[in-house]
Amino acid sequence: MSAQPATAVKPRRATRRRLRHRRRNGGRMERGVAMIMVLAAISLLYVMAEQIRDEVLTYSLAASVGRDQLIAEYQARSAVNLARVLLHAEPTLRRAITPILTPLMAMMGRGFAAPPQIPIWEQADLILGPFRSREGAQMLSELARLDSGGKNLGGLTGLSPVVICDEDAKINVNSAVRSSVQQILLGRQLAGLGGNPRLQPYFTQRDTDGQFTDLQTFIANVVDYVDFDETAFDAQSLLATNAQAASTAPEDSFFTQLRPAYRRRNAPLDSVQEMRMFRGLGDDDLWNAMVDPDPSDPRRRTLTVWGQGAVNVNTANAQTLRAIVCAYSPDALPCTDPAQASNFITTITMVQSLTLSMGIPLFNSAQNFVATIQGRPPMGPMLQTLGLQPFVVRNAGELERSITTESKVFSVMAEATVGAAHVRLHAVIDMRAQPALPSTFLRASGVTLTQTAGGTPGVVSSQGGTIIYWREE
Repeated sequence: MSAQPATAVKPRRATRRRLRHRRRNGGRMERGVAMIMVLAAISLLYVMAEQIRDEVLTYSLAASVGRDQLIAEYQARSAVNLARVLLHAEPTLRRAITPILTPLMAMMGRGFAAPPQIPIWEQADLILGPFRSREGAQMLSELARLDSGGKNLGGLTGLSPVVICDEDAKINVNSAVRSSVQQILLGRQLAGLGGNPRLQPYFTQRDTDGQFTDLQTFIANVVDYVDFDETAFDAQSLLATNAQAASTAPEDSFFTQLRPAYRRRNAPLDSVQEMRMFRGLGDDDLWNAMVDPDPSDPRRRTLTVWGQGAVNVNTANAQTLRAIVCAYSPDALPCTDPAQASNFITTITMVQSLTLSMGIPLFNSAQNFVATIQGRPPMGPMLQTLGLQPFVVRNAGELERSITTESKVFSVMAEATVGAAHVRLHAVIDMRAQPALPSTFLRASGVTLTQTAGGTPGVVSSQGGTIIYWREE
């Protein structure tokens, strides 16, 4: 065979070298791609694992919060039920401590008559404390000399102190729907409340609606907003002569001219916050000065939408008492002079701090209260020594009908915190017996309804009261 030329061998060698180089570089590229794929897979798995972990954490936290929310809700509900038991037990507790309370009241010149309703709700935290903690049980046992070894106490660990507020200690604006007489009584009470000299600047400047709302306009709008009719309430005649006010003029169109416009309710209000719709009370300054001086303490509130209508003079705060008295004695110094008004509120607050804190009701009856503010014995002279001058009441009988010494409607505020959950309950309890509702279904089923002697359906027992308002936050 003839030898191949050298020029032919060199290209083949070069080709083989290129192929070997290409195979070597190709393997490296394949290994790099595989590594990238592995890293991408690991990254994807890591992201998926983190997402799953976050979902598990979120669901676990949501389940924990839901559990705590349920526990907090039922602790607050338990507090409301305990408060209902406490209110229902007041007559029993009154009979138990009457031998102790009667001598104390006799020392105050009240005689040895049976005491009226005792405001035990003012000591709700002390009495219900054992259910919140063992420390509360120990405190009550030391005070009342009771056995603190009871079972199932201290279970409501997330519960805050329970507040029971007497709604009958406030002026009820819903009383305007009952009759024209109640409208006049409400107008006089509002006149006494708004007649405080310290409130006069609020009735002489523009409110949040840009309007001037004087006292008589304010009173007329409150009554007209709640009552059923479309006739304007004559507050001007009421304030001028203290006689029965009546009017045949139609109600004004003030609320329809606002932006946004709305109509009067012309029906009872459901909550206290609805009173913000009254002309003038949209102003926070007037609201805080006249209605709710301390939002953290509902016992200082002066107006309500619940209650019997008559104001309990044993539990009403000093500002409300001053309004009730000034409604029937508008010319008295505590009703016209700021210094005397301040002295009246300070004195009454001091007296109540000594009596209510001990569970001692100050007045036996409405007649006893009227006699006291007129300066008559047994307690009138004592208040005169404290600097309070007797009031000249224009219509003592009507004043007696507008007050009471026994409360039946109460607000219960209960708060519970468990973990990250917080629940606040506001329940209004009416302790009066309620008429039984006739049931067509029961009659059709052959069930006989209880009948009274007069043939009307019987009343529902007042044990535990009737919940007429419920708000949960």
